[in-house]
Formats: sequence, C-alpha cells, structure tokens
Amino acid sequence: MQMQKGANAPIDGTNLAVTWNSEPIGGAIDVSAYLLDQTGKVLGDEGMVFWGQTKVPGVSFASSAKEASFSLSLEGFTNAIERIAICAVVDTANASSARLADAERITLRMGTLSFEIDLSSMSEQALILGEIYKRGDQWKLRAVGQGFDGGLAAISTHFGVEIANEAPPPAAPPSAPVSIKKVTLSKSEKVSLKKGQGSIRALLSWEGRSDGDGDLDFYCFYVMNDGTSGKVYYKDLGSAEKAPFIRHSGDALRAGEEAIVIERPDALRYALFAAYSAVGNGVGSFKSYRPQMTLTDTAGNEVTIPLENPSASSYWVAISHLDCTQDVQIEHIETYGKNGFLHPAAAERAPRLHSDGSWDVSKGEIEFK
Repeated sequence: MQMQKGANAPIDGTNLAVTWNSEPIGGAIDVSAYLLDQTGKVLGDEGMVFWGQTKVPGVSFASSAKEASFSLSLEGFTNAIERIAICAVVDTANASSARLADAERITLRMGTLSFEIDLSSMSEQALILGEIYKRGDQWKLRAVGQGFDGGLAAISTHFGVEIANEAPPPAAPPSAPVSIKKVTLSKSEKVSLKKGQGSIRALLSWEGRSDGDGDLDFYCFYVMNDGTSGKVYYKDLGSAEKAPFIRHSGDALRAGEEAIVIERPDALRYALFAAYSAVGNGVGSFKSYRPQMTLTDTAGNEVTIPLENPSASSYWVAISHLDCTQDVQIEHIETYGKNGFLHPAAAERAPRLHSDGSWDVSKGEIEFK
C-alpha cells in the first residue's frame, strides 16, 4: 500500500528498508533509527542504531549501495520504548556542497507498506522519514516526511543523543572596521566589512500603495559555522541570545519596513537576504513598491542595495549575499524568482542557500501568505 504524508497504518512485517535513487555528489546518505521514550528522547547509549552501532536489543542494521535496512524484534522492546524514528541525513564530510536533494527520491518500505518522498526541492540536510509507534497492543507506521535543518549531529541532539564536540578555537581579536562609511552597490558589486565590530542590521524598506497597503516579507537564510542552516522570517523571528543569533523585527503587514539583525556575524558562514511579496499584492509589487535594503554596522558603515531592475512579474527576489568566512563580504545579487504569470506554482518557491554558500531561486519551499 502506497502511503501519503501524514498517513498511518498497522505494520505487517518486521523488516524495514530505505532506498534512494542517487548518491549526493561527493557525499553519502546515512540512515539511522532512534528508539524513543514518551518524552521523545533516546533511551541511553542503545537508543540510536546506525552505521556506527549496528545492533542493539530489538534492532539490527545493515547497509549497501543506495539502501539501508533494519530488522526489528518488536516483542523484544521494553515498555519504555514508545516509538522509533527513522531518519536520513546527507554526509557532507567530503563535500560540503552535497545535498539531500541530490538523492532525488527516497522510499521507506515495511512489509506491504511504502512511502516515497520527492527530495528535489528540499533545502534541509536531514529528513525524518517515518515513525513506528505503538497504539494499545498494535504497532503502526506513520509516514512523516519532515525536513530537518542541520546534519547528523543536529538531528541526533534533537532526539537526546549527546554529541561530543571539540572545544572551539579562541576567538580572534577584533579587527578595525573598513572605512567605507556610506556606499551604494550596483548589481554584482561587493564590499567587505571586518568582523568583530558587533552586530549588523539589515533593513528592508518599501513604499507600498497610496492607501498604505502593500505587504513585503523580509527573509534571512543562513548557514552557521557548525553547518546548521535555516531561515529567520515572520513565522520564526530567531533569537539574539542563542543560535542562530539572528533576530527579526516582526511582520509589518503594511507598507513600511522590516529589520533583521545579525547579532554575531562571527557565528555565521553565509547569509542570503530575500524578500517575498504576499500573493494579495498581486504580481508587479516589487516594481511599484520601490523596495531597497540597507545594512549598517556598529562602526557607522552603511551599505545601500537598491533594486535597480524591479520585476513586474515575480513574488520573490534574492537581494544580497553575505560571505562571512573571513570578513563580511556583501554582494548585491538582485535575482528574481520565476514569472508569476507563466509559472504560478514555481513562482511561489523560495530561494535556497546551500551549505557551500551557493544559492538559487525558485527551487526552495513554497511560500503562500
């Protein structure tokens, strides 16, 4: 039986297999199982089954090219085990640009049950495929298909596995800021600020319509030094005190401005600033609202990035890319998403920022506001 995302069904077998179409370029797919209690956390050291620990009471693991399998002895589980999460992550140890999306499709099979996931539009590096859980005396399989930011360490920590990390190197002493003060960038132009001078504030401002309506949304996609990736926007305002150390001012809902502050540029590897025009604005709002982005730092530098060729037919625009691997290099990229008239579905797809700093448009998650 082919399962749809969110569906559940009684299991009719004890062997579970995960297969995928292609290996990510330069990387590999790692599949793991987490044995969880009622709090959603693993039960000690034997709560995770993967290539590094292939057998624990009740579960054994094997893998081959483009396939991983688990043999389950459900009657051997203790009463404390309430569910088993089956996950897949992309191993980027040998290629930071490897993406889960490179695997194209991934399928979970157990007995007569099957759940297939199209990975082509995924930006995350990890995926919760499904869960085996107990209801009364019956074990069931739930088709989850939920993307998860971060890699193996991030998803393992989420399930309560303690990951040993090496102590980070001491921070470099603050450097003097570049004396640019005020500059306006044209498309493809770049300018660099020195890190270590405090926060960087990005402001998106726009005019809207004559009645004051006109809702644009400001996004910051990010990749942190530890490889964790995600986005800060009106539904997730981020945090100044903890990772990702980026905070959003909140949804403006009308014409005006939205701000995003990077509190710790030293914790970032890359950032991509983008804007989304709510469907209610209709296509053409970027052209009529005349938005621009301004970045300022605590040293008094100001970088203005105007939209020089605003599209009359797009819902998305990628405005600026920040490379924070050395200094903070700011680039004016102004690249618009698909035409909303010709490609209405693809036009709603967000930009993507990859772990190597590369980016693209109209291939991310679908936004609809």
